[in-house]
Amino acid sequence: MTTKSSTQDLKNEAKNVAQDAKRDIRDTIENIGGDVTYLANKAGKEVRHYIDAANDEITHATDMVTDEIKANPLRSTLLALGAGFLLGALFRK
Repeated sequence: MTTKSSTQDLKNEAKNVAQDAKRDIRDTIENIGGDVTYLANKAGKEVRHYIDAANDEITHATDMVTDEIKANPLRSTLLALGAGFLLGALFRK
């Protein structure tokens, strides 16, 4: 037979275990949130790095084309005319 005090002790112990579990779950969720934030920031930095690298490549290619056009305007014009003619013929069909 259990006494009233031992029943109360069991209830208190169960309540303490539930509170500890709740606290552990909350701490785990906060840790996961911190990990997700860290990983998102890291991924964002990597994406920005690739975007910056692509932007640098595009800028470099644009500068090269601009320099080529300035150095050889006649040849550039003839190439553009030929490319336009070919593209026009392809899209017309």
